[in-house]
Amino acid sequence: MLHRITGRAKKCGPSTISAIAGIPTHEAAAIIRRLYDHRAVKGVATDELTAALADLGLPPNYALRHPRYPNGRWKESEAEFDRLFANVPFDVRSVSLGAFLDVAPSGSWAIAAARHWIAYADGFVADSGYWLSREPQRWAAIHLSHPRVAGRRIIEAIRFTVPS
Repeated sequence: MLHRITGRAKKCGPSTISAIAGIPTHEAAAIIRRLYDHRAVKGVATDELTAALADLGLPPNYALRHPRYPNGRWKESEAEFDRLFANVPFDVRSVSLGAFLDVAPSGSWAIAAARHWIAYADGFVADSGYWLSREPQRWAAIHLSHPRVAGRRIIEAIRFTVPS
């Protein structure tokens, strides 16, 4: 289940964390700043987003990576990335955002496409407001904003274990 994105931080990484974990974006940014000793969060690498969600009790359990980046694309810390994804199974394939979401994969996902993170769960999508709404919306190719983002290639997609 996705939550409505709330909070002061406007970047896509904290917004994705907010949608999946149900916390305000400024709290998500504070977690990243604490874990990585950053002064500000201007962009979020895969390991930063994953570490923040793991810190909230939502570890990754599957990943999908683009063939150009089988070892991951955006990393703040190679060692931290390796630690977080050591036992996480992954597939390498090229797929568009629309093709991926049209099959309605199960679970809560953080998806990176074109250097932008979006959140997906149970047929709903949300992001910082840059591409899609901060309010979770059902994914549908007929929605006005969805066709313009559906053709974007997924760079990384990470599924998180959400406690019931």
